[in-house]
Amino acid sequence: MKFPSFKKTTTVKASEPKPPFVLPSAPNSLLPRLRKHLSFHSVALPDSVRIPANGTTRPDEVIRTLTNATIDDIAFAIQGTEAECSAIIRRSGALKELYEAARKRGAHGTTTVADAFASLSDEELRK
Repeated sequence: MKFPSFKKTTTVKASEPKPPFVLPSAPNSLLPRLRKHLSFHSVALPDSVRIPANGTTRPDEVIRTLTNATIDDIAFAIQGTEAECSAIIRRSGALKELYEAARKRGAHGTTTVADAFASLSDEELRK
């Protein structure tokens, strides 16, 4: 008993033209596809990246669209965003410290920082 073959066999005759070359999708549609299919975090991919200045190699900050950025550009952009993130975390920590110190001094929600620390002594500052 012979089983039928399910493989499609295509024969191209010499007189038939070749199928047209399919161009890759336009760059405008690449970014939405990356945002949708890469990972959970990819929805936050920016339209462009900021590559920070780097001494004499790159004296000025550069902004490139994400689709035109090189892999090295992405690495430099990551370094820049991590530096921004560190600065934000330090600022947040300083504000939390100020908030807690004001609360320890008896400040309420409507108390200004100036009023909360009006009677601050030099000895308290050294602690």
